[in-house]
Amino acid sequence: MKSPFSTVADVFCFVPDLVAATTWYTERLGVPPALQAAQMARFDLGPSSLTLHRFDEFNTGGPAGCVAYWDVKDVDAVVAEWGRHGATAHRGPKTIMTGERLCQLLDPFGNLIGVRQAAPDTVRK
Repeated sequence: MKSPFSTVADVFCFVPDLVAATTWYTERLGVPPALQAAQMARFDLGPSSLTLHRFDEFNTGGPAGCVAYWDVKDVDAVVAEWGRHGATAHRGPKTIMTGERLCQLLDPFGNLIGVRQAAPDTVRK
């Protein structure tokens, strides 16, 4: 069986103060966010991204506050398959404003694994 995962596309870090975190990361990374919205700021870093997301009812920060998102061809197929084996959808699946489809899966051991499907008709640089 071939793995549905390819590369780590995006690591999400959940923060209580998005403005302060965006400023801090901009200074550390030496680049401004490539995309900003009310709830998030995304830094494009080579083939991967680092996304800061405001705390919400699903995720808070701390040592477990980052979630790596793996590229997959079909988020819904992965969610269905993993769900048959004890994983549950923690956040999503949903299509976000960039057209990407995301889901965080909670595995049977309490870990979050993110899966990401590229927006239709886009190629990540």
